[in-house]
Amino acid sequence: MLNYIRAECYKLLHRPYTYIALGVMLALEALYASMFAFHTAHSLVTPFGAAVVTITGMGVIGFCVCMLTGDIVFAAQYKNSTLKNEVSFGLSRARIYLGKFIAQTLLSLAYLVVMMAFFIGLCAAVLPMEAGDFFSAAEGLSVVGYFLAVGLPLWIGAQAVMCMCLFLVNGEMASSFFYAGVVFVLESVLEVAGLLLEGGAGQMLLKAVPYFPVRMLNEAKAVVGDWSYLGQVWLVGAFWVIVSTAVGLYGFYRKELK
Repeated sequence: MLNYIRAECYKLLHRPYTYIALGVMLALEALYASMFAFHTAHSLVTPFGAAVVTITGMGVIGFCVCMLTGDIVFAAQYKNSTLKNEVSFGLSRARIYLGKFIAQTLLSLAYLVVMMAFFIGLCAAVLPMEAGDFFSAAEGLSVVGYFLAVGLPLWIGAQAVMCMCLFLVNGEMASSFFYAGVVFVLESVLEVAGLLLEGGAGQMLLKAVPYFPVRMLNEAKAVVGDWSYLGQVWLVGAFWVIVSTAVGLYGFYRKELK
C-alpha cells in the first residue's frame, strides 16, 4: 500500500496540472488580499483580524477543491484505460481505490496548508495588525483555527465522496456532476421531500439534512468555540468517509473494466 501511495504522489508531483491549479488559487488569494490593502490605503481600514475571519465565508471552496484534487490524482483513468492495466498487473482493487483516496486527501491537505499559510502571511504583511473595534489578530486567528478544525473532517468526507464518484462513474464531467449532486444538491432535495411527506419518513429525511457537510460547515460560523459541535462534526466526517468508501469499493469491485 505504501509503495502504491508513493507512486501516486510521485505522479501528481510531476504533473504541471498540480502546480498550475495551485498557482491560480494563490493568485486569486493575492488579489483578494490586495483588495483589503487597497481599502486600507484609500478608505476604510481593514486590520489583519477582520481580513482573516472572512475565511469562514469561503468554506465552500474546500468542497470545490475536492473535485480538483480528485481529477488530478485520478487522471482520467477510465478514458485512458489505465485502471485495467493496474488490475491486470496484480494490484488489488482495494489497494487501488484506497491508495488513490489517500493520495487525493494528502494533496488536498497540502493545498489547504499552502493556501492558508499564504493568505494569512500575506494579510499579516500588508495589513495593520490592530484597528479600532475589529477582531484583534489573536481573535481572528482563533476563529479561523476553529473553523478549519470543523472544516477538515467535512472536507475529507467530501473527498471520499469525490473518490467514490470517480470510481463509479465513467467520465470526468459526469463524476463531477454526480459529486456536486451529492454534496450540494441532495440535502435540498431531501429537505423538500421531508416537508412534502407526512409521517415518520418525512421526519427521518428532515433529521438527516443537518448532517450534510456544507450545512454543518455553514453552521460552524455561529458556534465558534463549541467543542461539542466540533466533536459531532468529526463523527459526521468519519461517517461520510466510511459510507462513501464502502459504496465506492463495492461498486468498483463489481465494475467491469474496459
